[in-house]
Amino acid sequence: MKQSIRTFAWVLPSMLLVFACTLPGNLNPVATEVPSGGILFEDDFSNQDGGWDSLSDEYGVTSYSDGKYLISVDDSMSFLYSDPDSAGSYADTRIEVDVIGSDEQYHDMGIICRLQDTDNFYYFIVASDGFYAIGKFKDGEDTLIGSDEMYEDIDGVINQGVADNHIRADCVGNTLSLYVNSKKLMEVTDTDFTKGTVGLIAGSYEDVPVSILFDNFAVYKP
Repeated sequence: MKQSIRTFAWVLPSMLLVFACTLPGNLNPVATEVPSGGILFEDDFSNQDGGWDSLSDEYGVTSYSDGKYLISVDDSMSFLYSDPDSAGSYADTRIEVDVIGSDEQYHDMGIICRLQDTDNFYYFIVASDGFYAIGKFKDGEDTLIGSDEMYEDIDGVINQGVADNHIRADCVGNTLSLYVNSKKLMEVTDTDFTKGTVGLIAGSYEDVPVSILFDNFAVYKP
């Protein structure tokens, strides 16, 4: 295992006016007629008007980039995240995304579910050196769920270094599950958040900047 020691860069009050974070009270309701396995939200990032953040500051960059979505982290030991303002507020979801040829610097990459606001959400992360974790920010405090440290991928499921990976996060009831490249890596339970919006997250270690490209983001009804 390895420790997860992070600061969360975009929770400062001065940033709230420019951070395009949609709160659950303003979200479109989920269509009740969507069947199990049906798509609740999807984006291949080919349309730059899709509602994801396009920001640049001292912490890094979030933007559309050649038909993909870029999160570049400039501050060491930090997370940046983004959520689409056109997505809904969901209780149960299966979220999937492709990570395309990630940066050679060590970094984390992953998915967010049940985002309440900048201080409260679940995250599912995969490290480019072969570690993984499920965690949460609650009232701005970062905590891993189920362990004090990130787990090591001893089976070689995660493609390490500059490589593509397919990440899936299931948030169903109190059960949170992380899959990478179609294989389940871990499952935990937690009761803090019951619904919220979705997003993407990336994190740095000592060496910065790190740049992560995402593609084919999709949210399904489990």
